Formats: sequence, C-alpha cells, structure tokens
Amino acid sequence: MCRRSTKLDIQTLIDRLGADHGSMHDDLVGLFGCSKCKAEGRNRSPVFLTCIPDYEGQQRERNRNWKPTFEKR
Repeated sequence: MCRRSTKLDIQTLIDRLGADHGSMHDDLVGLFGCSKCKAEGRNRSPVFLTCIPDYEGQQRERNRNWKPTFEKR
C-alpha cells in the first residue's frame, strides 16, 4: 500500500452521489482509488475510510460568542 491519504468534503460527496446513496464502507470503497498508484501501474490497493470529526471547527463554533468575564467573587 502507498499509504497516501486525502481529506474528502462530505457535502461535495453528497452533492455528487445524491443524498440517498449509501454511506457504509462497502457503498463507498469502490468509488475511490489512488491516482498515483494507477498511473504507475500498481495493483489496486485496498481503500480505507476513516471519519474524523472537525473538532477545531466545532470548538470555534462553540466559542464564537464567548467573552471573558472578570467578576469578583
């Protein structure tokens, strides 16, 4: 395996495949392949999909309206 990776834009994937397309591994794995491996004539390696939440984006959204308070107790 070449161990290359890329990030996918989930909304673009939904727009391209349709909202009714399956989202399980078996539904998606056949759609992807490494273009570099293909260009070099290598056999098709297995594709692995991992969902990693956007923790930084969630944290930004959570703290967007936060303002520090300096109240005496």
